[in-house]
Amino acid sequence: MGYDFKENYSSFCLTHLNAILAHDNFDLIGGFDISIENRNRFESKTSIESFSDLIVGLEKSSPEFVIIATPTKTHFEILKSVVNIKTVKAILCEKPISHDLSEASEMINLCDQNQIKLFVNYQRYYLPSSEKIKTKLSPLGIPLSFLKGVCWYSKGLLHNGSHFINLLEYWLGDLLEISIIETHNYWSEEDFEPDALMKFQNGNIFFLSSRESDFSNYSIELVTSDGKLTYKNGGAEINWQSKIQDSVYKDYTTLSLNIEDIVSESNMSQYFVLDQIRKYLLTNDNSRVCEAITTLNMMKLLQKLKDTK
Repeated sequence: MGYDFKENYSSFCLTHLNAILAHDNFDLIGGFDISIENRNRFESKTSIESFSDLIVGLEKSSPEFVIIATPTKTHFEILKSVVNIKTVKAILCEKPISHDLSEASEMINLCDQNQIKLFVNYQRYYLPSSEKIKTKLSPLGIPLSFLKGVCWYSKGLLHNGSHFINLLEYWLGDLLEISIIETHNYWSEEDFEPDALMKFQNGNIFFLSSRESDFSNYSIELVTSDGKLTYKNGGAEINWQSKIQDSVYKDYTTLSLNIEDIVSESNMSQYFVLDQIRKYLLTNDNSRVCEAITTLNMMKLLQKLKDTK
């Protein structure tokens, strides 16, 4: 709830709390945190009861939908408590759902056994702008004949780089292979930050790491047979340049100076997450949600990479 605590939820939904308050089809019925300061802040904004004991809170509130937004290492233990609550139908878990592939698989299996849908909060995946970009890269559902790109990331490949792998899998198909160029550990020993070539079904992307201690750095540039996509500041600024015939040198093709801006709406990112999950739960159309099981391919390759670094 921290990023937009003082913001009006009608125009800023950067956190789960503001998104739930903003969405007419979700009712906030409880919160859990081990910090009394956080619980007091939560209750001051919502007038909704929060709990220091997870089990007591779950049993008293009987939720249908639970959001797990805690440190990654705690996700598994919390989920094991949540799936025992008979009213729960769906869980949204912060990314990555685990640092360990076998643990992630067990979390998915537990949810399946209890007929609970498990989603991952890769919020860029759910943005309307991401769907518009997909149509640019696969017009009429056919991938462009050429695509190559660069992705800059910081704060760990698992922690933040996986956001962009997930997004690129939506645009370009499954991640097939990762080749290390150079290894780094700028941020944390539990994560890693390689420079790497990642081969997707419909294009190759160079992932380059920078240092979060200097500044956050998240961007994608894709050069394609039809034009160029620029995805800056984590997706807050997006534009597309189509190719045109050069006005002077007739034998050459260049990029148009008429830049098409693609509206990001990233300030409402968590609202779109809830909205897409709601639509899926009502219609069973999973085309615009990130189910946990769809992230296992990425986790498998990242785990293999981490084990051999």
